[in-house]
Amino acid sequence: MKKTFKKAFTMAEVLVTLIIIGVIASMTIPSLQADANKRTYVAGCKKAFSTLSNALALAEQTNGPIRKWGLSESKSYSDFEEFFLPHLNTVTLCNDTKGCFAEEYKSYTNEQSDSITDKGYGTPGVAAILADGMSVSYDLSNSQNSNTTTDILGVNTSTPIVVFAVDTNGTKNPNTIGEDVFFFVVTRDGLKPAGSDKSLSDINCGKDKDGTECAALVIKYGDLDYDKHIEEAKSSGDAGSGSGDKQEPTDKRKGS
Repeated sequence: MKKTFKKAFTMAEVLVTLIIIGVIASMTIPSLQADANKRTYVAGCKKAFSTLSNALALAEQTNGPIRKWGLSESKSYSDFEEFFLPHLNTVTLCNDTKGCFAEEYKSYTNEQSDSITDKGYGTPGVAAILADGMSVSYDLSNSQNSNTTTDILGVNTSTPIVVFAVDTNGTKNPNTIGEDVFFFVVTRDGLKPAGSDKSLSDINCGKDKDGTECAALVIKYGDLDYDKHIEEAKSSGDAGSGSGDKQEPTDKRKGS
């Protein structure tokens, strides 16, 4: 009986196949990695919102409404230490010193940002690193007890005004506002993500914007597709406030 033999692949054919696989991988892997990074940043923004909301709620349960705390810019570090630190799982504290934030930060337009430095956000730079790796900066923007409502970072609030800047993955790249860095504002009704009270047509987020008011869109839509949502809202005539839907209540367990 005549034997038949299967033709083997030549070395040239194997090399061509490997080259094709390599080209396809080089085209798809960066896209997959970018998508994975975005999901991580979104999760980080949501976790930061929950963590800080819980800390504020617990602090008010212990000390009464924030407007009665007597906050002062001259004692920002001791205020943070007294009111918020007991309710945050903190591993490192920075009192106007380096160590809690990265050396440099960029705006969403990829320009060097002056909003956040290696000491955090605001002056003095009061910051902390949490056990989950987040970098959190505390800034008292206005300490006067007043019923006057003002807009800060797209949030309408009465004083005292406290702003939290959060780098959701600590000092790791990209250190870019609107990607892994987000802002949150303390109001008398609790914590709000920056941009919550801005119309989508005016919000400081998306193309050609520095990204300081993107947190509201992340919380509302669960992604970083800012331009898509802004354009859709404009085309449908629904360019209302950034956060839109009412936030779900968060867990009030200590140290969350």
